Amino acid sequence: MADIGEIIERIPGVAVRKDELLSLHTTLGVGGPCDLMVWVSDAPALAEVIGAATTEDLPFMVLGSGSNVLVRDGGIEGIVIRLTGDFARIEVDSCRIRAGAGADLAGVVSAATAAGVGGFEFLGGVPGTVGGAVAGNAGTADEWISRRIAELDVLDDGRRARTVAAAGFEFGYRRAAIPAGWVITGAVLAGYAADVESVRRTVEDRLEARRRSQPVGERTAGCVFKNPADVPAGKLIDEAGLKGLEVGGARVSTLHSNFIVNTGGATAREILELIQIVRKRVEDSYGTNLELEIKVIGRN
Repeated sequence: MADIGEIIERIPGVAVRKDELLSLHTTLGVGGPCDLMVWVSDAPALAEVIGAATTEDLPFMVLGSGSNVLVRDGGIEGIVIRLTGDFARIEVDSCRIRAGAGADLAGVVSAATAAGVGGFEFLGGVPGTVGGAVAGNAGTADEWISRRIAELDVLDDGRRARTVAAAGFEFGYRRAAIPAGWVITGAVLAGYAADVESVRRTVEDRLEARRRSQPVGERTAGCVFKNPADVPAGKLIDEAGLKGLEVGGARVSTLHSNFIVNTGGATAREILELIQIVRKRVEDSYGTNLELEIKVIGRN
């Protein structure tokens, strides 16, 4: 990896680090090293980085805030890209918000609140970046970000920067049908004019509700399983008697059973083992096969 690292390091607008531990960049705090981690600050630099990876036939992926993912202990082969600089910008124009893929959702909510733009209150307390939220159609049980997307900024499979209407994409429960080889670089989000104090109160209420019902402040990846159509996953796990179950440093949250907490020093292997125990117990008890909401990536 030394040669490709040197090539990428010469690209303006990037920073490179070899063998970076993913545990330092995931909200669960687990994950082995990646071959190269590359911080990219603008679209031309991103196109060059992806071009270099393609030329060398190296896999690459974009990592946002590291929520909603479980990186295995063997780490990740190839290049992990972090979007910074231009990609972290948030601009408000009337009731529209243009946000880079690397911008935090919390920043979007804060900007919308300050500008009196409604429609984003449901994202209060939802972890992650705009790019990850779009790719996973983030939201709550009742509201999701796809309803607010007007346009997407992307780098297509020809490494061309484009802005495309969101109406051309299919969104579903925790998924977005983004064409293979495309990279989300930003989004234009549409809200509506609202009273600043009303928006602020709603956001604060959402945050307080999350603090009461979810293990906010602990090391988690968010909800582990998708909710089945009839019963929430957390309710099934709770009723199966699994709340508080531990494997090594991994524990089913005692506050919300659809969260797994790294209590300190957990490995990805321990978390995966706990996930398998939960899935088997729920399937044996209720005949329901819980589908993962978090993405498991990396080498064993």
